[in-house]
Amino acid sequence: MNVLFDSPVGALLARPWVDPVGLYGLRRWYLPLSRLWAAANLAGLDVARFREEIGIALPGFWSEGRLRRLLARHGRTQARADEIRTAWEADFFDPAAGGDPERLDHERRAAATAHLASRAFFYPLLFPSRPSLARWCIDAPEQVERDLGHVLENPSALYVAPLAPERVETSRSFVKDGLREYWLRAATPAARLRQRPGSETLYARVVEPVGGTIDTLVFGNGLCVETELMSMDRGPGAQLAATGWRVIEPVSPYHGLRAMPGFYGGEPFFAASPTSSLDLIAGQTIESALLVAWARARFAGKVALAGISMSSFVAQLAASHCHLWPPEARPDAAMLISHSGRVEDVTFGGALAAMLGLDRALVEAGWTRESLTRLSCMIDPADTPALAPSRIVSALGETDRWVPYRDGLALAQRWRLPEGNQFRYRFGHLGMPVQLTRDSRPFARLRQVMNES
Repeated sequence: MNVLFDSPVGALLARPWVDPVGLYGLRRWYLPLSRLWAAANLAGLDVARFREEIGIALPGFWSEGRLRRLLARHGRTQARADEIRTAWEADFFDPAAGGDPERLDHERRAAATAHLASRAFFYPLLFPSRPSLARWCIDAPEQVERDLGHVLENPSALYVAPLAPERVETSRSFVKDGLREYWLRAATPAARLRQRPGSETLYARVVEPVGGTIDTLVFGNGLCVETELMSMDRGPGAQLAATGWRVIEPVSPYHGLRAMPGFYGGEPFFAASPTSSLDLIAGQTIESALLVAWARARFAGKVALAGISMSSFVAQLAASHCHLWPPEARPDAAMLISHSGRVEDVTFGGALAAMLGLDRALVEAGWTRESLTRLSCMIDPADTPALAPSRIVSALGETDRWVPYRDGLALAQRWRLPEGNQFRYRFGHLGMPVQLTRDSRPFARLRQVMNES
């Protein structure tokens, strides 16, 4: 992967044109196929249930028998992925198990990748009409007011929960290419996430240099990113670990190992808005505090927290509310990547939300920008961070319209981040992961400020 990113092709990907092309691909192909795939996951061999879930009329030649054969073909990949996942859960976290953990994790990833790739089976069903991009189930404003009205009076209450790092399970480990890899598992400390099927358990992957390291980085991913399900030689965590970091990669709620039944990875974040977004962001913030406390109890050295795109909101909120946590749960530094300042600006002004139709879905469910603003104040960053501004690093793409650049810049200015802590690039949202592989200066700066006394 590094070879690609460091090549002329990588340089081409870190360009403003990538964002509109990416949006087109998501809208035209990936998300409709994902919706069909998620419907098949839920329906099994029940053709009537599948037709109901996809919500579109299929041409007459898609007979019940033909659809059942398609569902059966997909179902075999799903069953295999579920079977290997069950074995992985049982053996990988059992210190007395005798199997090879590297082989078991490889098999889990291979089966999960095959299941993800079975989206392609449904390509013929995209014609002549495509399904909805999401299984919309937007919360009614009245219901949200009943459920969360009391929290609006004290939003800080969302970020306080018992943290028990001693209850975090550590899996067996294996070594590959000079890096040690293992997993963490724990009941989520976020009460509202315990009500979200599939997200009750926190998972995080740890990758570290075999020779040891001092610096630990908890690094959250973006929307619909499920690298823990993919077979890849060298993912983002391994790339960072190769530079000397110990990397803890949490699996975001609704994604990958924590996907909700009947949805594709990440879909509930927008499809069941606005409380699903609130629950993920606030919940993953609390989970990050638990991971920081776990790392501090286990290792010497400092711990930083970083988040890109969706998880940048998590990092912002950790920087805003970490004073509410025990000292051992507070990060020593934070990095915000492709971030914004206000959730409602992303919802009503971001290109990704507009492509998804989230703004229209919210309005149709009775939400206005004003009512959403009142709710989103619970997951907007504080006016002043609890973490010292000198310990916060920002990386922004100046042509980013998915998570609007102007709002991220406004937050960096409002928080008075030092100029040396701000990195700006002339490209958009999708170019940022590529650029950060090519340019290590933001991570070098994060390490520097983290270790300053």
